[in-house]
Amino acid sequence: MRPMIAAAALLALSACASDMGMPGAMDGIADSSARFEAAFNAGDADALAALYTADAVALPPGAARVEGRDAIRDLWQGVFDSGVSDLNLTTESIRDNGANATELGRLTLTAPDGIGGRVTAYGKYIVLWERDGEGVWRLKWDIWNTQEGPG
Repeated sequence: MRPMIAAAALLALSACASDMGMPGAMDGIADSSARFEAAFNAGDADALAALYTADAVALPPGAARVEGRDAIRDLWQGVFDSGVSDLNLTTESIRDNGANATELGRLTLTAPDGIGGRVTAYGKYIVLWERDGEGVWRLKWDIWNTQEGPG
């Protein structure tokens, strides 16, 4: 009988959080992801860094681990300085774990091709999101890679 009581309590807490303006993972992450995409496409490394937790870790492809908001801000500034732009994120799935959630998705962006033109790059990502005390979903762990072609 105790598991039934615990389940009912969790449902009640979830409903209360929703009523108090605390977005669930789907809505909250969709909002934070849209802000991430907008900040990226505006070339705003400060706004991007603000979307991460203070102790966030980014794991960019082919590069060292990047820890903390300041270092993550510098990472994104370097990406912008290299000419990368036009990010498009597509969420494939989200698993809500309460105070955190995992997102799996695909991305496209535009990058210099090395010979004076531009090329569309494709990739995959997984993010561990963490909901802060104000109900905002922030990136805790961020890892992505590139691939040949869409899919």
